[in-house]
Amino acid sequence: MGAITAIEAQKRRGYRRSIFVDGEFLVGVHEDVVIALGLGVGQSFDEDRLVEILRAEDLRKARESAYRLLGYRDRSKAEVRKRLIAKDYPEDIVEEVIEQLSGGGLLDDGKFSRDWVKSRTAAKPMGKTRLAWELRSKGVDASTVEEALEGLDEDTQLQLAISVAEKRLGKADRGDPNLKNRLSSLLRRRGFGWEVINKAIDELLQE
Repeated sequence: MGAITAIEAQKRRGYRRSIFVDGEFLVGVHEDVVIALGLGVGQSFDEDRLVEILRAEDLRKARESAYRLLGYRDRSKAEVRKRLIAKDYPEDIVEEVIEQLSGGGLLDDGKFSRDWVKSRTAAKPMGKTRLAWELRSKGVDASTVEEALEGLDEDTQLQLAISVAEKRLGKADRGDPNLKNRLSSLLRRRGFGWEVINKAIDELLQE
């Protein structure tokens, strides 16, 4: 058992604090950790307290890493979890960060999925199958994916498919006997179902 004898700002990184126990330097942490744990000179100090401080510092670092990731673009919970684990943060730390960010509204798979569908269909129209695959690949669960795709009814998908096929038709030879197959393959790669594909192509080629 010892006691904290000094908490000093570091010269090169003023936002970090050096903690001295019984007159000797023990550990350096961010000032936020000192504040969060209410550390002060004169407090008793033992191994359990050190473990608590080190865990709080790891939690802060993991949270900052997550903030940086979300600063580039929105991400699913699974994406953030995977990236933090890859940085060797302990699993319990990662899960606590995920819980904190979710509670603060910064991680929301439902919103992430809806925004993903909206941006993807606007930038590069595609069907439900492709969108569902993309979201599942980002670790979004099946029910959340299904909810995000509810707004894409058959009429909406048909219009999206037509817009994709029209661009290809503009450069295509209408006399090409393989034109229909080429359009079908294109739309299938974009994730449209066969019923939508057939309706879109029939409508365009009839015109």
